[in-house]
Amino acid sequence: MGLMDSMVKLIKKEKREEMMVNMMPLMMEGLDINELMPKMAVAMFKDVTSEDIADYLKNTLEDKEKLQEMVNKILEANPMAKMMMKKHKSKLGFDETVNALMDSIPKNNWRIPDTRDLQKLWKEEGIKEAPKIKILYLCNAKGGYEITRDDELLPMTVMMPLGLSIYETSKGEVEIAFMNLGMMSGMFTGVTHEVLKSSAQNLENAIKDFIQ
Repeated sequence: MGLMDSMVKLIKKEKREEMMVNMMPLMMEGLDINELMPKMAVAMFKDVTSEDIADYLKNTLEDKEKLQEMVNKILEANPMAKMMMKKHKSKLGFDETVNALMDSIPKNNWRIPDTRDLQKLWKEEGIKEAPKIKILYLCNAKGGYEITRDDELLPMTVMMPLGLSIYETSKGEVEIAFMNLGMMSGMFTGVTHEVLKSSAQNLENAIKDFIQ
């Protein structure tokens, strides 16, 4: 780390900023945002003063091209989607993944009240090249009930049941995707925080044996 720090300091400030902008999409790929963001914040701001931040914002805002480039790089990295959604590559084929999850999910405090075969539905609508996609709708009845006891949180029922998607990409890879309940839990306190946190852990336990 000492050698790396010395090497970085040899690079001009403008060049370091350019490197950071170009690295953003790579930094976002395949990283757990829940772990990355706190670590990055501590590392990046431990020696930063309020004057440093003011100077950086002033210089960036004055340089319209630089600002636009930064915005474009952030949009390309799509950090919000990576924070809101979690996805994992499956070790198994498409049908095997679906069957394995149908078996493991009920063993981890979730029910599957409904499923949807999107490929079948789309083909019925005349879409011939529809990819393989199945959605398992998951229900945690007790947790959901506890959340909806607060009238202010009733809008969260739009997420009930929770959809877990299994799909095959254009490269033939099978992936599993679902809402990032662990990250969402940090937005709440009390019972809602605990329900989302425990539900996230149960979901991770249900898929852990099938993902890479």
